[in-house]
Amino acid sequence: MTYSICVRERVAGDTPRYRFGAAAAARLPAVGSVCPHAGDHGAIATAGLTDPEVGERCLAALATGDPVDAAVADATADGEARQIHGVGAASTAAHTGTDCRPAAAHRTADRYTVAGTSLADEAVLDAVARGYREDERDAPLVYRLLTALAAGERAGGDRREELPVGSAAVVVATPGDGEPLYHDLRVDASDSPVADLRETYRRAKRGYEAALDRYDPQTENS
Repeated sequence: MTYSICVRERVAGDTPRYRFGAAAAARLPAVGSVCPHAGDHGAIATAGLTDPEVGERCLAALATGDPVDAAVADATADGEARQIHGVGAASTAAHTGTDCRPAAAHRTADRYTVAGTSLADEAVLDAVARGYREDERDAPLVYRLLTALAAGERAGGDRREELPVGSAAVVVATPGDGEPLYHDLRVDASDSPVADLRETYRRAKRGYEAALDRYDPQTENS
């Protein structure tokens, strides 16, 4: 039902810490309610036979110290109609069930995973990965995840063009520091969900920064 990406990136500093992010798009409404999940210990994305609790159970397993491959294996043990992929603090993992709607596939790398079902073709996944890798400027992870989704859409994205309403979502989590509110965004029903999510990000960032300028005590006292 979707194409998605999960990412782990190291946070600058002397102590090893990692930021986690996930993003997804689909030609169905409300993909953000079931697919992308990110927390202090990893990021998970689900597709195929989706269950909104599966991703949260995987994050909970990562929080107890389970490696991401064990969490994914446990979550896919009940059938071959499910796709799950993600990243933990030390590794990545992915599973695409044999009963997932074609084209269905995944890619894994050292610090990210991409996957999808009902794809135009597997080149969509290569485009998502390339879009993330090539946008290595000094930009927030959330921005680069949006760039990855846009690259996947240009490559064909979800093949079900007969479905008129789609959705897209992005979420980023950084242990300890947290993330601005505009790093957790969804567009639940749109004819152009990826473009609308990018515009939502721009508007939310502008509004958040305007609120800080107006109401932050440090700003008011400076």
